[in-house]
Amino acid sequence: MHKRIYIAVIAFIFFIGILLLQLFFSKGNLIEQGKVAQQIAEYEFKVDSLKKIIQNDSLEIDRLLHDSLYKEEILRTRYGMSREGEKVFQMVKGKKD
Repeated sequence: MHKRIYIAVIAFIFFIGILLLQLFFSKGNLIEQGKVAQQIAEYEFKVDSLKKIIQNDSLEIDRLLHDSLYKEEILRTRYGMSREGEKVFQMVKGKKD
């Protein structure tokens, strides 16, 4: 009777040992799962930030396609363009001494 219990305990310990080896040394071990979870979180953050950039660019495209005053403002401020016959004065901030 003691022999059966002894064999059962050894089998149980062996089984637990195999499970622990699988957890730490197999291809899908706990360490790898942690790394993959971290990579997933990083990629989700990148996807969210890229979605915001796409949304902002889509709004910019829509404004450029439909808002003529906005187009004129962009052309004047970024590219220094003016209407024909218009005199342009550009104010420059002076240096503080």
